[in-house]
Amino acid sequence: MEQQHALAEYRPEFRVCAEGKDITEALQQNLIELVLTDHGGETAKADELQITLLSESLKLPSKGARLNIGLGFNGNILDKGVFVVNNVSSSGPPRKIVINATAAPMNAQKQKGNVQSQKTRSWDNIKLGDLVKTVAEDNGLKPKVAPQFVDIVITHLDQVAESDGNLMSRLARAYNAVSKPCGGYWLFLEKGASTTASGKALPKVQVALSEVSTWRYNEGQRGASVGKPATNGQKAKGKIKVNYFNGFDGSVKTCEIDHDGPNITSPYIVPTKTQAEHQVKSKSTSAARIECDMNLTMPCRPKHIPLTAESRVNTVGFGEREDSAWQIESLAYTLNKSGLSIALKLVVDITHKPKPEAS
Repeated sequence: MEQQHALAEYRPEFRVCAEGKDITEALQQNLIELVLTDHGGETAKADELQITLLSESLKLPSKGARLNIGLGFNGNILDKGVFVVNNVSSSGPPRKIVINATAAPMNAQKQKGNVQSQKTRSWDNIKLGDLVKTVAEDNGLKPKVAPQFVDIVITHLDQVAESDGNLMSRLARAYNAVSKPCGGYWLFLEKGASTTASGKALPKVQVALSEVSTWRYNEGQRGASVGKPATNGQKAKGKIKVNYFNGFDGSVKTCEIDHDGPNITSPYIVPTKTQAEHQVKSKSTSAARIECDMNLTMPCRPKHIPLTAESRVNTVGFGEREDSAWQIESLAYTLNKSGLSIALKLVVDITHKPKPEAS
């Protein structure tokens, strides 16, 4: 009886609507596997949905069709976003259909732009907040920019045969941010802040060893191919450096920050000291986040459904160093005949580390 209750409590369900029409029942009868992947905001890669079906009669969806996907348990289904079909294939016998779709920035209507279309243009003396606003509106989105980025002045920026998605990811790397078109907004938020577009904290969960099917923990000296390793068993100490032009005398100066790792120097010279300070802090944050990583695979439970990239996770019962505070870099839900599972790729939660000062 207890086992039956447990199975009923965790009965996974999904919902798929195509252009507003609920097609869940048709998919349920033919579903082999559904995989939803959230790649996070540190790359220009869009979130992905893959649906695999076995059917001799099911019609293939048209390219560009919009699919709204929801996941949950026992009728409690959470909207996980809108995806646009970009590839459909079939094979057999028996006839197998594979539908691939990527995340659509808009929830309610088709965007007027394409974030992956290449463009060539430039800006001079523009505030970062205004730049995000321009790019967002070009793609039919609303900008959501963290307050600390709004008034940063960019003296010059070129976009040459580059997509808006790649441009914004490049800026995010330079300014210690994450960039992502999502839910009708173009988000440009602080890296590691773990907040939603409205400023609310993302969900946080604790994962115990008993919940996990497989796990892997990894740590190592970052950039081990360069620099001198520590000889006393401690982490190597080094500096991250970014060079910039001094506007007063035209000389090249250096902004640097201490970090646990080998020396890293940017190969580029940036126009201002302010930009150098942002870049050196961003590089330090990125280095700290990948100091260790952990991968978890487990049966999905209701507490996991609201998770997204940048959500926080605490691990318990794995080991002295494995038990730590993490952030989700990427995640994937997989639904098949075995049930609903979730795979998490975790990086260090930098809010639990002291922040070095740039000089």
